[in-house]
Amino acid sequence: MKLNLKANVVDRTHIVNNKILVSFIITLLLFLGLTKEVVEGRLDAWDQTFMEWVRHFHQPGLFEFARVSYFLGEAEVVVFFVLALLGFFAWKRYWKEAQVLAISALGILILIDQILKPLFGRIRPAPGLIDVHGKSYPSGHVSGNFMLYLYISYIVAFRFPKLAIYLYGISTLLALLIGWSSLYLHVHWATDIIAGFAVGYLAFTLSIILLKVMDKKYQNF
Repeated sequence: MKLNLKANVVDRTHIVNNKILVSFIITLLLFLGLTKEVVEGRLDAWDQTFMEWVRHFHQPGLFEFARVSYFLGEAEVVVFFVLALLGFFAWKRYWKEAQVLAISALGILILIDQILKPLFGRIRPAPGLIDVHGKSYPSGHVSGNFMLYLYISYIVAFRFPKLAIYLYGISTLLALLIGWSSLYLHVHWATDIIAGFAVGYLAFTLSIILLKVMDKKYQNF
């Protein structure tokens, strides 16, 4: 009986880990394919057309809503949020969760701002409705926040599994809101946003893989 139970646990672990690995590989391939098209300029016309379509929806109320949404995804706000989360994890003695959060947050910041954006050097749309500097591809707003929201959802869902679908749904909607605000304010192309989602998901999967390695209780989840 014990052997059968142990075998079932091992099988479940393999299934969960295989799903994570497959989703990581698929997302990575999609990101690489998109990046190739962007670098070669094949999607420039589509990006421009989509941006022109977005401009038809300009209204004062929407502008203010987009500006606030974009601000809530700014690095300064996210850093404050991450520090608050680290404090909460420390208070609850979730040391390993806190370590992975710190590594992941710092890692994606370096990946986006110090590696990917300088590497591709894509220029932002002009003129933008707000003053934003730096390169465009991929969107750091979307990637960083999407990874963070998914990671928090994963931690909470581990303790409240029935809430998982709602948590991941809310996380995706919040990231979509940030992506929409970036488009509306003309600070990112649509392909920047799509790439941001891909990088954010890749970073999230690496985060939970690291968490599974550091804390065995997450290995079956």
